[in-house]
Amino acid sequence: MSEERMTRLVVGSRGKPRKRLASGRIVAMRGRTDWKRLAQMADAKIKARARADRDARPVSGTHLTEFHRVSLTPEEVRSIRRQSGLSQAAFAARYGLNLRTLQDWEQGRVQPDGPARAYLLVILREPRAVERALAAGR
Repeated sequence: MSEERMTRLVVGSRGKPRKRLASGRIVAMRGRTDWKRLAQMADAKIKARARADRDARPVSGTHLTEFHRVSLTPEEVRSIRRQSGLSQAAFAARYGLNLRTLQDWEQGRVQPDGPARAYLLVILREPRAVERALAAGR
């Protein structure tokens, strides 16, 4: 990444992130999309800017078919916990999970994200290894 495209962040007086401009001036970070401005832009200009962004290049339609959303259903999360023979509270405590998060997963309010899904699958396949790793970290 080129130096002129790099954004320098600093922590402001109230703990909020701020951006340091090339001139040295520090300004507030704009954390939201300017939807009005985006709506006024032509589709061609939006696509051109997206293609120019080296950090987030768009994916072609042919490559989109290669992506598969992988998630665990609430029943699968519940099954993983039940195979351990533990209650929700005991499972959450043993594996360092937030009890409310586990309940949300099991009741389908939230789906586990990628790392959480991987962690649950490791717990399913190698629960002793997870327990040893967690015990070693204490």
